[in-house]
Amino acid sequence: MAFTDNSDLYGSVNEAGVNRVVRHIMRKRPSLFNYATAAVASNRALWCVPVDFDSSINDSFFANKKNGGRPNPIFTIEDPLPVLGARTSYGVQVGLNFCVQLVKAELDLHPGRLFELPPELEPPLKEQRFAIRASVCGGLGCPEKDFLDAVRPDQTNTTSLAAQRNPVVVLPSRKLNCFCLDLFVVGHVEVVLSGSEQRLLAKVDALEIVDVKPEGLESNIECYLELLLQLVILPRVNTAAKELVLDLLTTLNNLPGTIVPLIMPKPPAIPHNPAIEDDQLKLFVDLQVMP
Repeated sequence: MAFTDNSDLYGSVNEAGVNRVVRHIMRKRPSLFNYATAAVASNRALWCVPVDFDSSINDSFFANKKNGGRPNPIFTIEDPLPVLGARTSYGVQVGLNFCVQLVKAELDLHPGRLFELPPELEPPLKEQRFAIRASVCGGLGCPEKDFLDAVRPDQTNTTSLAAQRNPVVVLPSRKLNCFCLDLFVVGHVEVVLSGSEQRLLAKVDALEIVDVKPEGLESNIECYLELLLQLVILPRVNTAAKELVLDLLTTLNNLPGTIVPLIMPKPPAIPHNPAIEDDQLKLFVDLQVMP
């Protein structure tokens, strides 16, 4: 049976190609994967792990014809992590420097031969599912003990935290206390309608962090990371279905008086669309040509 027996067009992408593109994006747009306060981002000695970025990138602007000189920094700058209750004691918000870095990300499509899932995710990888293995490193800039011993809530001299007229006082630190976690994600891909456009939407089914104790701490970290994936990271990589089709369709769309919307056939004509199988993401598309 030909791939186009039940559709006008067929396209697929292999997991090896996806992983190669991900590595390329991590080098070209490192700020999508590295987050820190300004003090950490500007001091490489404070980074938890070195960032492998393209030589054309700098910390200010990456100007070329494609992005028109838009900022392309190594880190996305975030506000300091607040110390809860410090405003009540000192009259100002007190914060800590920190960084979070996605060091490695790898996609495995069914049947899942690239890496082994942890027992909590019930291997082997189920049909029509993808898995992601990632390494995340992070750290907090905790101040030295001698600094903390010198600061008291009842201080009234000019060296007290309250006397520093800044909206947020960031406690000084010589280094970050860094750690790294290995996490695994299992999910699937759906087709959703966004306005008049069909889009591929990656959905998280389960997430597991390896060897974090106690279980309550692990569950809370997993909850936060799943929210980060579902609400921030995955929406950035969800791609309109029509963008997966060859550039030939763009030419067809530009023909005078011709409209070429893309319609994905649904089961039972095609059992799974998109289909995750044979280490590939497969997509079947119909064309509707109107005068």
